[in-house]
Amino acid sequence: MRRLVKSITFLALLAIVVGGCGSTTGGDGNDATIIRFVSFDGLGLTQADSVRASSADVDVVQNLCEMTGMNGEMNTFSEEPFTQTVANATFRNDQKLDIHLNGYTMHIDDPDVGIGDLSYAMSGTIVGGRCSNLPDRSCASDPECIVGLSRGTCTFSETTVTGLLLVDFDTKEHVALSVYGRGLPVEIVFTGNDVVGNNYSVRANYTLTFANFCNCAAGEICTLG
Repeated sequence: MRRLVKSITFLALLAIVVGGCGSTTGGDGNDATIIRFVSFDGLGLTQADSVRASSADVDVVQNLCEMTGMNGEMNTFSEEPFTQTVANATFRNDQKLDIHLNGYTMHIDDPDVGIGDLSYAMSGTIVGGRCSNLPDRSCASDPECIVGLSRGTCTFSETTVTGLLLVDFDTKEHVALSVYGRGLPVEIVFTGNDVVGNNYSVRANYTLTFANFCNCAAGEICTLG
């Protein structure tokens, strides 16, 4: 198998997340007590492929869309919508310091898929704990939010990174015909670091199904071009 390496840069939509103490880790995807992957989704994304929380259907063949002519008119043809597969990814940071994600690797657990591991660069910040009374103050616990008579709460929430590339056009072209229609387990490991140099990684499990899906509009049929 050959290794396909791509690079992407995208904007992260920031929300507020959880806090704790930073720790030096091995970057092997086992830091779930510090940074957690929550789920994928396809909300707000314009694409042909169907992306869900734990799986996606990836169309690997672009067909023609055939519309039956009316009143003796000839049938008309147009290209089937065909896009790269992207997703939004939601994370939770359980420490005080922000974690800056810098890359991820996808491993498809099937030797017959026809492609190697896919490595991507990325840029996204998973925000750490913040004080309810001082939104710019990082925290790991409520006592860190005491300022004079003001007693705030150390609050935590989730961060969503949008437009995360899963499968590009080149990868679609190299998927082996023998795996079409089969749900393939995928392991995705995200890596990052905090401001003091601690490294982190978090693992996400997903399922991709590569096949000749029909994404033509209602009333049209898919025809091989």
